[in-house]
Amino acid sequence: MKIHLIYPDWGHFPLVYRRYIQVMGPAIVASLTPPDIELVFTDERLEKIDFDQHYDLVAISLMTSQANRAYEIADRYRAKGVPVVLGGVHVSLMPEEAAEHADAVVIGEAENTWPDVIRDFRNDHLKKSYSCRNPAEEIPLPRWSIFDTSVYLPMNSLQVSRGCPVNCEICSVPQTYGTEFRMADTKKILRDVEKLDQCLFLINDNLHLAKRRVKSFFEGLSQTGKPWVGLAPLSIAEDPAYLDLLKSSNCWAMYIDLSPWISAGLNEKISASQIGKANMFLERIRERNIKIIASFVFGFDHDQKDVFGRTVQFAKSNSIEEAEFHILTPYPKTRLAERLEAEGRLLTRDFSKYSASSVVFTPANMTPEELYEGYSRAWKEFYPEDTHEMTDEGLVIKTYACFPMNKGDLDNYRGAKWVDSVRKKYATEASA
Repeated sequence: MKIHLIYPDWGHFPLVYRRYIQVMGPAIVASLTPPDIELVFTDERLEKIDFDQHYDLVAISLMTSQANRAYEIADRYRAKGVPVVLGGVHVSLMPEEAAEHADAVVIGEAENTWPDVIRDFRNDHLKKSYSCRNPAEEIPLPRWSIFDTSVYLPMNSLQVSRGCPVNCEICSVPQTYGTEFRMADTKKILRDVEKLDQCLFLINDNLHLAKRRVKSFFEGLSQTGKPWVGLAPLSIAEDPAYLDLLKSSNCWAMYIDLSPWISAGLNEKISASQIGKANMFLERIRERNIKIIASFVFGFDHDQKDVFGRTVQFAKSNSIEEAEFHILTPYPKTRLAERLEAEGRLLTRDFSKYSASSVVFTPANMTPEELYEGYSRAWKEFYPEDTHEMTDEGLVIKTYACFPMNKGDLDNYRGAKWVDSVRKKYATEASA
């Protein structure tokens, strides 16, 4: 039996890294696939799909911006008589839509559904839909061997919890994983970490909600000696002891969404003292030698036309070395999507544009064109001019993600300026 596991192209995004992060969804599906099955993985961001190869079953994992392309791939295989299974975040949010392009859809977490799909397919009784009735108690170690390490960043993604009780307007996590914070077994996770030889990327952005429960995990992580990158809100800096815990556990970088603090504050929706507080929190993180990777989202109802320039000015004045800029995107079934639809502000349901780099709704205080132009200008003003390139799809910023594999690399990295390293490495490769 031969299965083709596919991760579709996800469309245009301005920031281009020389190597991609290994995606967790397909790696988990691969880990749940019995060893007697031949599994072929294709990441369409890096290679073309060979539709002439024979497969018994095709499985496609997709997010919203990948939906259109995923359906094209699925339809092409089904036209050849090859059964197709669709799963992933978008399928869990829009199962009826996905079912029009699949022989079976997987809704929810794969741990309690993919083994059933394999069993039923082998018995020639594939169902149209598989739903996760009970959330998985354990998160399996992804099968990282499906990735060619020469073309991916030397980093293993790790998910240590699922679910979130906060229910932010823009987020689909509660709809996908539920509203209960579920921490995986700490001892098992740490055993899994010991099997890995790369830098870690903790993809959970809400671990701070359960500080007592994650303390033992971070204490154990400190013993592994492996550097890691995480996601968190800026509010984690309210607790210096928590920052010390992160630092001692080998955290070297945090991806932080500054929009709730900066975007609103720059438009006078929060006081100057709040901006000062944001500055102080950033400094606390930097004092612990934790690199800040900033994220800014444009398009909130409080954003005025001057938000773009002021955001870049704020980032530069705070010595932010790496930043990403996004356009607010109303992903399906989020409270934001429901509100904008009720207000008649959604412009398109073309999900290929739901990549956080296109405008798919009418902003409150500017035109869609002004939002996109300001967003593009922010990229151009923040990054050096010699990294800019205009393509048919739009602006591309050519840069690097420098993720260390060991403490020696980490020490060397921290002694360098991010922008200088971008310029030197890009110039070297461009001249090669």
